[in-house]
Amino acid sequence: MIIRNLMLVSVLTLGACTQPAAPEDARDTAPGAASTDQATAPDPDSPGNELPVAADLLAGAPLSGRWEDVGEGATVGVLFTSPDYADTLAIGCNTGSGEAYINWTIQNPAEDGEVRIYTEAKTEIFAATGTNAGAAIRTIDVTGSDPRLAVLKTTQAKFGVQASGEAIVVPWDPSIARVLNECAG
Repeated sequence: MIIRNLMLVSVLTLGACTQPAAPEDARDTAPGAASTDQATAPDPDSPGNELPVAADLLAGAPLSGRWEDVGEGATVGVLFTSPDYADTLAIGCNTGSGEAYINWTIQNPAEDGEVRIYTEAKTEIFAATGTNAGAAIRTIDVTGSDPRLAVLKTTQAKFGVQASGEAIVVPWDPSIARVLNECAG
């Protein structure tokens, strides 16, 4: 699993090398001043650069798999499982409290921090809590009316999820919008 994730990050980082970036000294140049573009890859060890950019991530095919309904009582959701990916992604709602959740089970220890949701149209960043009791899970808990959830309610072919150097692309399914709309109130 770790090797597959490292290979994915390496491939995506190499793909980013073809995109020209302004040299460090060109950022302070006055408008209209001449500058030389250099193709440079972001330093994967620099804070904030550990993940590939949305366009690079979404250029890949989504994992094969399926979304299935899960939940009990007031908690409804959909769970993505893949024969090619050992971990799972769950998106849902507690209709009683109106809280939406995204739970990403991962192989490595989970840490508190950010989880990014990438779509062709927009990137949204959510604060996430890491738990390691029984399984390593990154959890996003937000109100069901949070406008950032709109990126997951819009019909699309796929979306990406990234955090702490791990990234996946999964197919979108109308069931995601259905369960999140139950929280929107």
